[in-house]
Amino acid sequence: MRSLRSVILIRLVIVAAVSFLLAAGFTYYFYQKILLKQMIHDDNTRLGQTARQLQYMSDDVVKFSSSLIISNQLQMFFKSYEQLDTFDKFSLLQDTFNYLDDNKGLRKEVSSFALVMPNGEAFWSEARYDNYIYDRMKEEWYQNFLISGKLSGFTEPHQIFFNAVTQSNTISYIINVKDIQQSGSSIGQLILNLDYSSFESLLTFGSTDFDGFLWANDSNHIIYEKKQQQTDPAANDTLKNEVLLQKEEGIRKIKGGYLLVNRFAGNNWRLISYTSQHTLIERGKIVIYLLAIFSLASTILILVLIMPAIFRITRPIMRLYHAMNAVSSGNLQTSVSIQTGDELEKLGQGFNRMIDQLRVDMEESIRYEQEKRELELELLLSQLNPHFVYNTLNAVIYMAQKQGNEDIVRMVASFIRILQDAVRMGDGQSLIPLREEISILRDYIAIQAYRYIDIFDVIWEIDDHTQDSLIPRNLIQPFVENAIFHGICPKDEKGTIRISAAARNGILTLIIEDDGVGIEAEQLTAIWDKGINKEGPGIRHIGLSNTKKRLEHLFGIQSVLQIDSIPEKGTTVKISIPERYG
Repeated sequence: MRSLRSVILIRLVIVAAVSFLLAAGFTYYFYQKILLKQMIHDDNTRLGQTARQLQYMSDDVVKFSSSLIISNQLQMFFKSYEQLDTFDKFSLLQDTFNYLDDNKGLRKEVSSFALVMPNGEAFWSEARYDNYIYDRMKEEWYQNFLISGKLSGFTEPHQIFFNAVTQSNTISYIINVKDIQQSGSSIGQLILNLDYSSFESLLTFGSTDFDGFLWANDSNHIIYEKKQQQTDPAANDTLKNEVLLQKEEGIRKIKGGYLLVNRFAGNNWRLISYTSQHTLIERGKIVIYLLAIFSLASTILILVLIMPAIFRITRPIMRLYHAMNAVSSGNLQTSVSIQTGDELEKLGQGFNRMIDQLRVDMEESIRYEQEKRELELELLLSQLNPHFVYNTLNAVIYMAQKQGNEDIVRMVASFIRILQDAVRMGDGQSLIPLREEISILRDYIAIQAYRYIDIFDVIWEIDDHTQDSLIPRNLIQPFVENAIFHGICPKDEKGTIRISAAARNGILTLIIEDDGVGIEAEQLTAIWDKGINKEGPGIRHIGLSNTKKRLEHLFGIQSVLQIDSIPEKGTTVKISIPERYG
């Protein structure tokens, strides 16, 4: 058997372990439902801020280009260039590029301009009579724009060489020039070559906290890409393919992380970021560590604080345990000393008083047993042999028969049977068949009939199948006795007592009914308390209250004893008990 202290310690450890697991579960829940959601929300906010800055930059470029194409200088160039001679063409081209160069300072990201005539002839501000820009326009960046059919838009990044050793990553903004005097008539194209580094610096700064970052146009051409920080190139391609499928704005969980998509309202650009689970855990690990440390420290602190209290409780209990073992071994001289100043000390004092009282009670019990044995011996010596009584009564019956007095024979025979039943009551048999109870009751009624001649009649209504039902010994006689003495005898005329027995649904119901003087309501309570186990010189009498207690003892709440009485009408006693058979 394990000691109380070990049981408490084991359960305390279990409680601590469960508390720690619950804390771990709470930490996981906090990370998944609160911290992770907050970090993704913060990422989405940063992505939105970067998108707005990029939107502002692109809007400024669009406004700048729109102001240029409606200027008199560009309108005059595109409408009159083809009609001029060579010298005038040269002069007009010089004036137009000088105008554009003068305005270039308004937008620092503009690196050069290109003018494209309707016939495909192109002029570049950095090499005005060179075919370099014309050759570059055969590349995908320009051809993809033409295929899109748009009137204006940004291209994907491409290379432009300013000289033999200097090249620049460039994003071009292309806009169709329309004749402001003839609405809807296209007279050429203006190309603004933008320094890619202006966009790259903004996006590099905005993508610092992301594992992957893409800027894609509405044709799914990637304008900017931040490579994922890992060594597997195939993983980057997989992520890129996954990203380009995300047309809708919002947050999506994918394998290994989360995608955030921000779509531009005007040009359908998309900024798409990717954050891995590992990065999110790295960001939130300080909070996770703090929660884990707090949970562990709290558990340890609880153990440190509660251990002294446990030992303070278990030490006195162990002393009581050992003292009780000594008492159970027969040592009544044991005492326990507990000085804790609390309930345990009172418990120890009560234990000592209990042992002292037990020792006194044992001594008195021994003395009582000795006295009892002496009395039993004296009683045994003074008792008459019951067979002597039966033999004497049998002699009376013999003499009455000899003289021909049958009434005395029947009354004494009934009396003998009642005496024999009274002797059998001491053998511990509390339940007897109903037929035996009826037989003794008939002997009792026969004796009373000799005493009260023509005073009462008895009607028997006993169902045959109830004869073997078990009922408490001498259950019916007290109610018949009360019916005769208190119901019929005070009446001026002959009365009737009806005794019935029936069984239904496992319940045996006994009814003793008389048509005597009845009982007043205020007297009914007194009758319940009358005649408790009193012995008389004649037939043994058992009080009604004791009969009820016997029923409750034998059958509990399954027994019912009910008395109904109407003054001058009679009394009915109804007894219900479970139907049992021997």
